[in-house]
Amino acid sequence: MRTSAYIYFLSTLFALIYLSEAKAQEQYTLQGDAIATGNNCYQLTDALDNEIGAVWYDETINLEQSFHLQFKMNFGTNSGAGGSASPGADGIMFVMQTDGPTALGLQGEGLGFAGFSPSLGIEFDTYWNQNMGDITADHIGIMTNGSVNHNLETSLAGPVTATSDIADIENGEDYAVEIVWDPEEQYIEVYFDCEFRLSTNVDLINDIFQGSTNVTWGFTAATGGANNVHTVCLYENATPTGDVILCLGQSTQLIAPGDLNQSFSWEPADFLSDPNIYNPTASPNSTQVYTVTYTDFCGDIQTSSVEVFAEPLEVNITANYDTLDCINTSSTLLASSNFPSGVSFAWEIADEGNIVSSIDWGAVVNEAGTYQVIASFDNGACTTEETYTIEIDTIPFNAEAGPDGVINCYEPYLVLLGGSDGENAEYVWTTSENGEFFGNNNIAQPTAISGGVYELTVTNPLNGCISSDDMLLVADFTEPEIVLGQPDGIINCENPSVNIIGTEIYPDGYTSILEWSWAEGEGALLDPTDIQPTALLPGDYLLTVTFLETGCSTVANSVVTVEEDESSFIDISSLTVPNVLTPGSSNGFNDYLTPFLKDLPEVSALSILDIYNLKIFNRWGILVFQNNGLPLAWDGRANGSLLSPGSYMVMIDYMYLCNEVQTGSHIGPLEIIH
Repeated sequence: MRTSAYIYFLSTLFALIYLSEAKAQEQYTLQGDAIATGNNCYQLTDALDNEIGAVWYDETINLEQSFHLQFKMNFGTNSGAGGSASPGADGIMFVMQTDGPTALGLQGEGLGFAGFSPSLGIEFDTYWNQNMGDITADHIGIMTNGSVNHNLETSLAGPVTATSDIADIENGEDYAVEIVWDPEEQYIEVYFDCEFRLSTNVDLINDIFQGSTNVTWGFTAATGGANNVHTVCLYENATPTGDVILCLGQSTQLIAPGDLNQSFSWEPADFLSDPNIYNPTASPNSTQVYTVTYTDFCGDIQTSSVEVFAEPLEVNITANYDTLDCINTSSTLLASSNFPSGVSFAWEIADEGNIVSSIDWGAVVNEAGTYQVIASFDNGACTTEETYTIEIDTIPFNAEAGPDGVINCYEPYLVLLGGSDGENAEYVWTTSENGEFFGNNNIAQPTAISGGVYELTVTNPLNGCISSDDMLLVADFTEPEIVLGQPDGIINCENPSVNIIGTEIYPDGYTSILEWSWAEGEGALLDPTDIQPTALLPGDYLLTVTFLETGCSTVANSVVTVEEDESSFIDISSLTVPNVLTPGSSNGFNDYLTPFLKDLPEVSALSILDIYNLKIFNRWGILVFQNNGLPLAWDGRANGSLLSPGSYMVMIDYMYLCNEVQTGSHIGPLEIIH
């Protein structure tokens, strides 16, 4: 664990260097009962009850960068446990907080840490507060948000004993303490007396400090009903040299970590003022990596390396678009240099063009032209420049929507005759005013099925530029509106035909083609294409109207019914008479010889016949009865008396004169039964 801690000696690694008290007082701010005792040491509390003290480093620490802090702590000589004659309390806290160097926490068991939120504290606790989840031995824990209660979620790690051998640290001795932070792994480690004691993973920036990257750090201590002298010895945290960037010809001072009272050795010695001091001056003529061997705070031999970058300054420009067009109307120019950092950039127009906006390393342009960037390092210690040319292409393809058109019932759709003068042009048709496409509208010649304004947009795929044209498609699907008339009478024997009158067609202005037909069965019209035709037969007549201009037709939603009276248009060809007669039986069956229509038994034949001649012959061919043309039923009597039972012959001649002359005759046997 100890070896891994030293991988964090980077650009923000802090070394401990003994400075004078005056220098230390310039770096640290004291609060509460804290006093300076000399040699960079501070007494946070005296061996008195209810004291509180704090010492804060004047500059904030950046949590986005790694750090390695080293210092010494002394916990006094009151080493008795709670309840003894001389109990020691309460201990020292390493604290990071956002209230700044004027902050002061609360007295007692909170070790001066209570009252800071957000905050992170590492406790070095010498008093057993059983209610806080403490262990009985002197212990270490990692806490947050002003709480030292190990029973709460604010406790991140611990408590663990201060030393692995559970030593009493209230013995008046100085203890070396190290705190290491790795922002990439989000890992914090605590070393006590040069021994790893505990660690935890935590997102300090987001989970603890609510997005703050820079925090104040220092130490607090407090006493309550028990006390001790709490002392911390601090050192100027001189930043050891991290990677350095130089213009050729510049120099830099290297600073090594470690104990200044020990020896230092830098390799290679090239271009160094003295390779055996902690802070030699380096003046390389090319990039060099220097490695220093030193003795650390705990007396261990360590090595650390630093790269001194020394190269000619170069600058390069890239752009996301070399050519502006109708899609890419602006381009972002990005400047970069061979220097790892520290280079600033200034943008100018070298020849025409327009800079919309710019920041240090980039510029947005929206016109063709030549643009220049000037790169500068270390306030102009070295500079260089570069140019970049942006071109433009905004030529569209022409769009041709084609001629206007018409659709109707003859041609209910129209293929639009779109086109362009550009090869591989991209087509998109849109429409308004209720226009509608059938199928794909992203072709040059789509099919339109409704009227409207159709707009063709043609895109040049090489630059995204567009042009448009439109055409008008008139749709005339006007259908006739029909108001049906009525027949002027009923077909009967006196009126064998009737006219249909009163029919009207809307709207006006169209040439109408009419067609009358019958809905069911058979009918007959004398003039079926006239608006007022003559019906020759009864039935339901249907009217279809077509507009010649549009080809649209309407079938009337109702029919015209031509009626006839009950006696009209009867076919009498099925007329016959019974072949049995039982006159005078009074049984209601065959009492009279009455002709009937086999096809129309419900119609009284005698009621419609104009002539009905009935003759009865006996078996010897003698005429025994005739009705003299009267359309009457015969009751079996001749000369007032019933004919005798026996076989007879019936002869009938008849005529029907309604609308047309119908005649017929019947001859057949007749059996008279009494």
